[in-house]
Amino acid sequence: MDLGDLVVVTHPGHHMKGARGKIVGRRGEYRPDDPWYLVYLPSRMRSYLIPGSALELEKVGPAAQKDYLYQ
Repeated sequence: MDLGDLVVVTHPGHHMKGARGKIVGRRGEYRPDDPWYLVYLPSRMRSYLIPGSALELEKVGPAAQKDYLYQ
């Protein structure tokens, strides 16, 4: 995962499971090889620190509608 990637919170125990967002920063490590990401969630209009293990890249195909909240 890199800056600007669109992600979905997928961890079953995370209270924001299913939320979509955009990676806007990286802030150290939660565990070795598991970084904290600063993720902007437009549905809540703020950024949250979420471990990489709780995130998955959002699969966006060429036929997907453009989401103007992420620009």
